Amino acid sequence: SSDLTPETSVNPVQIGLFVGSGAWALGIAAMLCYTTVSWIKLRRWLKHTWQERGRVYRFAGEGTPFVSGILRTQIYLPESLTGEEERFVLRHEEIHVRRRDPLWRMLAWAALCIHWFNPLAWLAYGLSEKDMEMSCDEAVIRELGPGVKKAYTTSLLAMAAGRRRLAGAPIAFGEQDTGSRIQNVL
Repeated sequence: SSDLTPETSVNPVQIGLFVGSGAWALGIAAMLCYTTVSWIKLRRWLKHTWQERGRVYRFAGEGTPFVSGILRTQIYLPESLTGEEERFVLRHEEIHVRRRDPLWRMLAWAALCIHWFNPLAWLAYGLSEKDMEMSCDEAVIRELGPGVKKAYTTSLLAMAAGRRRLAGAPIAFGEQDTGSRIQNVL
């Protein structure tokens, strides 16, 4: 028809940009929903913990120790820890707090929410968490001396064996990838 001009036609690039930006926005919304659900579940679970001293809280039974919070960071420990395990874990978690790792993790999570479509962003997020854990392990060994390596790795194994993990909570992080961590310590 003679009514069609370049100004009135639909540009395929514009359609692609519109669809792409809609998919990107939906991805961000899904990531934010996941974050909100994780936060609500964690808050409910934390109601069953009790404050032991200062920023240290306990939870019943076994499980993975973890750190939560950005402004008022708390350390959560299972009541099943032995004396030596507790010493190592507490030192490790205190290093996370001192280095402000929960804040850095939240910033990394925010970047991942924006760049959810990029596989390299997912890889960077996972590797940054692994680096934080290994760096804290190294700091504990440096502070307590190389003589604790065997006891430290034994406690890592004990914590990994049969204990539930705090999985999929972007606002709290606990220990993971025990094999790589032990290899790194040794």
